Amino acid sequence: MRRTDLLLAITAAQLLLYGFVDPVSAQRERTFDRHTPVTKVYQDTHKAVVNITGELLMAASRGSGYLWPDMFDLWGPRFRKQDAVLGSGMVVHEDGYVITNAHVIRGAAKIKVVFSDGRVFPATIISADETRDLAVMTIATEEKLPFIHLGRSYDLMIGETVIAIGNPYGYSNTVTSGVVSAVGRDIHVAEGMWLRGLIQTDAPINPGNSGGPLLNVNGDLIGVNTAIRAEAQNIGFAIPVDTLADNLSQMLMPEKLRRVRLGLVVGRMKKAGQYAGLVVDSVSKASPADEKGIAAGDIILEIDGRKLTNVLDFYIRMMDKKIGEPIEIKYLTPGASMRIRSVKLKMQARPLPDGSILVSDFFQMEVSELNERVARKFGFASAYPVLIVTQTDPDGIADLAGLEQGDLIIEINGATVSNVRELSLEMEKISAGDMVEIRIMRIRVGIFGQQQRPYRVRLRAQPKKIRRL
Repeated sequence: MRRTDLLLAITAAQLLLYGFVDPVSAQRERTFDRHTPVTKVYQDTHKAVVNITGELLMAASRGSGYLWPDMFDLWGPRFRKQDAVLGSGMVVHEDGYVITNAHVIRGAAKIKVVFSDGRVFPATIISADETRDLAVMTIATEEKLPFIHLGRSYDLMIGETVIAIGNPYGYSNTVTSGVVSAVGRDIHVAEGMWLRGLIQTDAPINPGNSGGPLLNVNGDLIGVNTAIRAEAQNIGFAIPVDTLADNLSQMLMPEKLRRVRLGLVVGRMKKAGQYAGLVVDSVSKASPADEKGIAAGDIILEIDGRKLTNVLDFYIRMMDKKIGEPIEIKYLTPGASMRIRSVKLKMQARPLPDGSILVSDFFQMEVSELNERVARKFGFASAYPVLIVTQTDPDGIADLAGLEQGDLIIEINGATVSNVRELSLEMEKISAGDMVEIRIMRIRVGIFGQQQRPYRVRLRAQPKKIRRL
């Protein structure tokens, strides 16, 4: 080999050794952008998806034959054990407000929210709606948290890509993707209970995903994952975000959470020209809002000088307002004039209604606390903290459902009612036409001794004046 050829060979070998050139025989690797819409959505939102844990109190009866008053402890003495509660949720407001399914937290105690970075916060339930399977919780933190933006679901397209993030089987921050398979689905989830208008998706949703987000390719929330069909594959369901937004107005109304009166129900963001704010869905008559001239269709722009960005902003800012504290509301009356006004509202105290009167009106029966006088009348040995049916009107709602004098009322819509005040707190939540579940204990003495019979009845609240029509 000539000297020049040898030098060229050595130089080429050195270049290969130090990586300055590729081997001639090696095929150059093709490179593509590995970031897909799914990966981008996950990176943008996963920090706002949380794992929900807690303690679930399980009850198991030790047996039958327990005499009164022991049976009032949920029909008798019980064993209790604690199991972990696994589910998902999502932060929807930077101030620490979390959305999940009502069934995820049902019966749970000491609920905790766990973030993907390992931080753990105790959570407090603000409101839960079993009929829509939605719940709102809050966590106490002074830092601003990452959150998922509420999107819209009314314009979903069959076949569009969706992404689910959750904690299936406890595996935190698991992401799956699929498409919208159908909209407007109704599913039967329990006896007498349906979830309606759901989004159907083939994105894999497993136990533990419940309460987590279903997102579009922009990372906006379009649904809350809620159910799977155990006998099917790739069929999952989510509550549309529009249903969530509409329901938040009812779940977070100051009147629902506290004994106050304001009179405002607001909905989604709406634009009017260069302005944007929350549309007023309704105003209660003779309320503080009504007296100041606010009307349905107006658009609220600011609360106490701060602009609003979503429906949660309004209700969160109402949370800590005290009775009589001024609330400055800047709002727009849409139309040709586009008039902007600023008014100051004050929450008013709302008196507690008499639950006994509401029971009489809605169900045509009389109830009383089981005091000493009533206990003697109905043959009980002593007073006890429970309510008793003292009379039912012939052919009234209660009578037709089979309730009788002497029946003991234990729960209304799952809430324990042991006195008139607790009864009043539950009855004020009920409106004409609502279905109400009442848990009863009937005690009778027969040839075989004292018999205790627990049962449930479902009554439709129907005032007397309506029944007479």
